[in-house]
Amino acid sequence: MVNDKYRKIHLAMSGNTNAAVLRAVGWIMPYLTVGVGLYVFDNAWVAVLGYHAGIILLITLARTWPRLSEFRPSAPIWKTILFSLTGLSAGASLYFLWPFIHVSPRLFGALADWGLNPSSWPLFIAYGALVNPWLEEAFWRGWLGSANRHLVLHDAVFAGFHLVILAPFFPPFWLIAAFLVLAFSGWLWRQVNRAEQSMLASTLFHMAADVSILLVICSTF
Repeated sequence: MVNDKYRKIHLAMSGNTNAAVLRAVGWIMPYLTVGVGLYVFDNAWVAVLGYHAGIILLITLARTWPRLSEFRPSAPIWKTILFSLTGLSAGASLYFLWPFIHVSPRLFGALADWGLNPSSWPLFIAYGALVNPWLEEAFWRGWLGSANRHLVLHDAVFAGFHLVILAPFFPPFWLIAAFLVLAFSGWLWRQVNRAEQSMLASTLFHMAADVSILLVICSTF
């Protein structure tokens, strides 16, 4: 009986340790896959597909894929859609702020080097709309999520990962601004999920934000 008790405690501790290690890998993985894809392989598709492969692998190992019921809206669908459309404000804000950001001219050469040109943008935007938001929400707000009502370190990790892409091309002031906005967005999406008990609104918001931002960047070519 005593041996069984200690074996169960050992298994529980081992399980907690393995889960903590897996979550730590989850925090690091986006930085590595996107950084290597963009700055070693010079290819946006390698970056995004490597990032998504990492998400799929880690969520599968953690056995925490969200159920379809977790995307069922708790509010009337028109309210969910209306909230989601506010994600378009991300692209609208970028569009009006673009002349003031003083983005490095090297960005346009880098995008072309990464395989993003007028002919490839439509497919990249479609993939970013139809695949990326669902995987990212399952990853960042699902498996790695938190029900905490306050800002947590996880929100900063989510925000910082985006700076891997932006850092070489944006002035420090705007990098700080982007970090703060993204950290707040991560917190906001967590609160929406907690209040609604559904990931649908935050996923559709994420989709609208991604598409609008990519369209603005594409239009600068």
